[in-house]
Amino acid sequence: MRGDDRREQRWVVMNDLQIPFEDKPVLWELVVPFVRELKPYGIVLNGDIVDNHEISDFSKDPKHRRMDLKAERKGLGRLLTALAPVAKERWFLEGNHEDRYRRYVWSRVPELAAAGGMPTFAEAFRLADHGFKHKPYGGHVMLGKLMVTHGFIVAQDSGVSAKRHFQRLGTSVLIGHTHRAGVFHRRNQTGDHAAYENGCLCQLNGLGYAQFPDWQQAFSVVDVFPGGFFNVNLLRIMARRTFIYGGTVVRRKQRLGTRPPSVP
Repeated sequence: MRGDDRREQRWVVMNDLQIPFEDKPVLWELVVPFVRELKPYGIVLNGDIVDNHEISDFSKDPKHRRMDLKAERKGLGRLLTALAPVAKERWFLEGNHEDRYRRYVWSRVPELAAAGGMPTFAEAFRLADHGFKHKPYGGHVMLGKLMVTHGFIVAQDSGVSAKRHFQRLGTSVLIGHTHRAGVFHRRNQTGDHAAYENGCLCQLNGLGYAQFPDWQQAFSVVDVFPGGFFNVNLLRIMARRTFIYGGTVVRRKQRLGTRPPSVP
């Protein structure tokens, strides 16, 4: 949102789906139907939307051999196809999991990367085909006075990572990365500030690397007002089935049109 834009805007921000490890019932029977009905002005996919599992440096469960880049590309295509028609402005901000693609290319085929012979992540996953603008890991967008970026600090408890991002960046900020939902407020000589951890939409089983994970499923609706003021509705998903928005209980249920659209 430009600083001189006087219109009110409503945005949806989600992160840490980690396709193909997204919580499919939560995503397709709760979150996607809600966003399609809400029809926000804009959508920000704030990193770790795909996992890049096949090219990660970590040991991999042999049961996940079929969860390759082709499957992740297809899964992301389904999501972008479902979301693109309902929002005028669309952003894809890479997280550290998307950045695995760059690191893999740079380490395995640096000559081709230097010569421009390898597609970027955005090209390989066809983001522009769905009208999504893109920024690499570390990039951000401003929703009024609120910075949205994937994040790079993980502290122990909910809200602490948000606080440390505020201390590092010096501005109100909404992050993913931690898989936790939390908020931190600060008032100082320059005014009121807030920092948010936006939860996750992946499975809550630890994904093979976290034992008894302290994760929360959530996403946000951000309203931006003239002058850059904003209000963040951090929508905490309860028991993988429901959340409350605007005083209304939104429940997970199968609806017509919520199944993942097919893509070529």
